[in-house]
Formats: sequence, C-alpha cells, structure tokens
Amino acid sequence: MSAPVTRPDFETVAARRPVPGVMAPPRRRQAPVWQERIERTDLCAAEPLVWLLGAHGGAAVSTLTASLVWAGDSGRAWPSGGHGDSPLVAVVARTHAAGLRAAHDRAMAHLAALTPDPVQLLGLILVADTDRRPSQQLRREITRVCSVFDHVWHIGWVEPWRHMCPDELPEWGPRSQVPADKRAAADTRTVPVEPVRALHDDLLAAAVAALRTSDSPNTSSDSSDLSGQR
Repeated sequence: MSAPVTRPDFETVAARRPVPGVMAPPRRRQAPVWQERIERTDLCAAEPLVWLLGAHGGAAVSTLTASLVWAGDSGRAWPSGGHGDSPLVAVVARTHAAGLRAAHDRAMAHLAALTPDPVQLLGLILVADTDRRPSQQLRREITRVCSVFDHVWHIGWVEPWRHMCPDELPEWGPRSQVPADKRAAADTRTVPVEPVRALHDDLLAAAVAALRTSDSPNTSSDSSDLSGQR
C-alpha cells in the first residue's frame, strides 16, 4: 500500500478512561490483543489504514478485506496501536444472536478502556447472515447493539459471495470506477456489489476524519493516495 496518510504518533497518546456506568464483558468473552506487529494475510493491504476485527468466526472479514484495498484483517484480536500498525478499527459481525452479542462485547470492552489506549474504534460493520427478514426480537437486538457504536454500516445479504472465494473477489479503492458498460458494471467478478462500494466510501471517510481530529499537529490525510497494494 502506498503511503496514504501521515499518521500521528498514536503510541504516545494519553491513557483512556472507562466510560462511567459501562459494564465490561466477562473475561472469557473479551478479544485478545496483538502483542506484536499484526501478521498480514495474502488479501491484506501491506500497510492497512483500517483493521477489520471479526467479532466472531465467519463474520466476513476475509471477504471485506479482499474487497477494500486499504483494509487489513486483524483476525479476532485488537491491534496494539504500536509496531507501526494503524490503530483504526472497525468491528465486523453477522446479524444472528451470537454475532450481535459478540459485537456488543467488543464495544463494551472498548468503552471500559480494556483495549489498547491508541485504538480508535470507528464503528460496526453489520453483515446480514441470511436473505430473510430478521425477527422482531432480532431487530430489537440489532437496534440495541448499534446504539453503542458511533457509526454502523449495514450490508444486506450478498448472494454472489456464496459463489466466490475471497481471492476471487474484485478490489475497490479510491481510484476505482464503475465501468460505463452496463454488462461489465453488473459483473460481480469485476466490480464489487454496491453495498461494498458504499462501505468503502463511508468507512474511508470515517478513517480520514479520525486522523484529522487526532491530537497530533502533524496529522494529514489524502484519500486520493489510497491506491492500495497487496
């Protein structure tokens, strides 16, 4: 990945304090923390701007990492915020009960200051686990879980994902364009589905905003340079 952003020195940030009244999840349900530089997967950007953290297995982290050229796969663990890794994180979860509870646990742990001080939680990427409409009970739980995140990005059921492995998915970056030819534009092996393209724009904007509002006077950002290299 080309050098898209002059990142602030996140390793020197002040310690965060727990949000009053927040109840942390039990230790057994807390995510681990990388104690070293995060291992890059084959589908991961060389120097990711945002880490996608799976709240649980099968959350679609590999799929989204393959689609977003500047994203990284941190597995199910928080980055340390050091070792040269970006501290920006988006949690990824499915809309079933286990996924929602795991996503809520990640948010509560962060609000309870149980994550590394440099980490900035941008929000939640909530991915539908079925093409059926969620029950009323699940809809209430989705609303409750979403309320504890600053940003939530919803991705509905994506049927083409069932027919492609992550390494077969097309990449999308700031310089990517939808082909003028309608047939080419509709080819999901060439162009990501619209919800992924929308996520790209919104999550990138949130990441750039987080960098601009950091305490470092040397922070700058230019999304046009985020070409992304695997």
